[in-house]
Amino acid sequence: KIYERFRKACDTFFNRKREFYAQSKELQLNNLQLKTDLCVQAEALQDSTEWKKTSDDLINLQKKWKEIGPVPKKHSDAIWKRFRAACDHFFQNKSEYYQNIDQTYTENLKKKKELLKEVESLELRDNVEENFKLLNEYQRKWSEIGFVPFKEKEALQENFRKAVNKHFDNLDITDSRKNL
Repeated sequence: KIYERFRKACDTFFNRKREFYAQSKELQLNNLQLKTDLCVQAEALQDSTEWKKTSDDLINLQKKWKEIGPVPKKHSDAIWKRFRAACDHFFQNKSEYYQNIDQTYTENLKKKKELLKEVESLELRDNVEENFKLLNEYQRKWSEIGFVPFKEKEALQENFRKAVNKHFDNLDITDSRKNL
């Protein structure tokens, strides 16, 4: 009787243990599928150039990743590396883009400063129409150069506006034409 009671207790324990690990394995396989889906989504976003939106989307995917439970050990490293590679690829591209933007802005700043010096040292000719076209050409060039570092933008723009307006004031044309 004691052996049967012991055997029954052991059988109950091992049956529950088997059920627990079967459920755990099923849950881990489900988690693996969920994390694989997140990998696919991250890989779809990794080459995007919509920096703000995609950054937010990837951060949300990373939060979802943390909420999902464990996966089978034999897949754990591989699935994590796949997800991480997609995220890292995007953020590396974003970093390089903004690094190049900063460099471009610095080059634009140099070009605009040179153009400003040119406008400030400009000697107007006797022909009003020719001077008018020349000043308009300088304004067009200024716009085409592009963006400069934000901290330099206001002062540079103000100096250019003053230099151009000084020359416009010296032209013998009507105020409405100047405004144009």
